[in-house]
Amino acid sequence: MSSRVPSIACIGVIGRHNNPLHISLFPPEERAPLEFQFLLSSCLDIFEARLPHKTVDQDFGLLQAVDERLAMYGWLTNTGVKFVVVVDMEGRPANPLDTKSSTAVGLRDADLKPV
Repeated sequence: MSSRVPSIACIGVIGRHNNPLHISLFPPEERAPLEFQFLLSSCLDIFEARLPHKTVDQDFGLLQAVDERLAMYGWLTNTGVKFVVVVDMEGRPANPLDTKSSTAVGLRDADLKPV
């Protein structure tokens, strides 16, 4: 069995009025764009729910673990623009350099605490 390392599946930039400004898929030919647009839209409520509890730090960390494979992380700028990164935990096949330097990777228990 070949080992795999997590990789970025999607990066989304969402405007202050929850309009998508930019969506990049990695690699672009293997992903369904509509699926990731839906995932990015689904995390907007999480930003709104956590916003009253945020003070200075606008790193929202793990927004949601979609399933065993995909996890979404978010950041909010001072202008209200949201950055969302979708990480594919199964990712890409590991090359020899990755296996030498990597440790166990996955979601930590602290990442899964409810809001």
